[in-house]
Amino acid sequence: MKRMNHLQGFFMLAASLLTITSCQKQVQKEVVASQETLSATEKVIIPGAALLSSAARANVQDYNTFYGPAVQMGNGHARSWINISRGDNKPLAIGIEFTGKSMNGLTDDPMDMAASMFVLPLHQKAQAVTPFDHIVINWNPHGHEPEHIYDVPHFDMHFYKISLEEQMSITGIPNTPPPAGYLPASYVIQGATVPQMGTHWLDPHSPELPPTMAPFTYTMIYGSNNGEVIFIEPMITRSFLLSGVTVSKEIPQPIHFSPSNTYYPSAYSIWTNAANERIYVSLNDFIWR
Repeated sequence: MKRMNHLQGFFMLAASLLTITSCQKQVQKEVVASQETLSATEKVIIPGAALLSSAARANVQDYNTFYGPAVQMGNGHARSWINISRGDNKPLAIGIEFTGKSMNGLTDDPMDMAASMFVLPLHQKAQAVTPFDHIVINWNPHGHEPEHIYDVPHFDMHFYKISLEEQMSITGIPNTPPPAGYLPASYVIQGATVPQMGTHWLDPHSPELPPTMAPFTYTMIYGSNNGEVIFIEPMITRSFLLSGVTVSKEIPQPIHFSPSNTYYPSAYSIWTNAANERIYVSLNDFIWR
């Protein structure tokens, strides 16, 4: 597969640094009680038709929201959720809900991996209608390599298609890439291979990468291990999440999907609900593959 040689040095360094630190990661964050009240029945409202395809808009008023358990994060909580239409049991959007307090009280120590990793279980209904098994949020208080690209405070939000046990067994040794067609054609940069995560793939057209080098705000990453695509990852800065800006972007699509015969997202969205002061990141516009 073609590589961009001018970035290889960056990602070799990234791999070595992340390998050292990621080995110390531990699965953590039990469901905890707090003074925050998180309803298990309220809907996640996607703000406006601009974030949905025409097909999804038809069902936007007729759906249920199902939540995973709340997990303590910073001074608040995060949890997974999924919107499923009542008429045809189709996923409309799956994502993460952050309470406003979750962005504060996070560790500032990049070596404190136990305080930087948040495992979000999915509701069983989400596992039934999508390929995803669980979500892992990794907080990077000072970002990570490459320098001048991703070295700002941000979150890695991994939507895994494999079990947590399989994820935690991943080594930091680069291995066989996915066969042709299982990654989007534009994803030709093989980034860091990180223990307990996998190999990261980037799109050279991402504006934060050379030659554009725009300030990093958000981007979409694919991940693989042992020849299989195992996650997709919105990577978003803390400052952008707190900005209140609403965006929706297409997710570049591969030709082949594994597992097949399930629904896959074709777009992702970021927004804040001013009514409840919560921040949302979603994968949406699902297509049967």
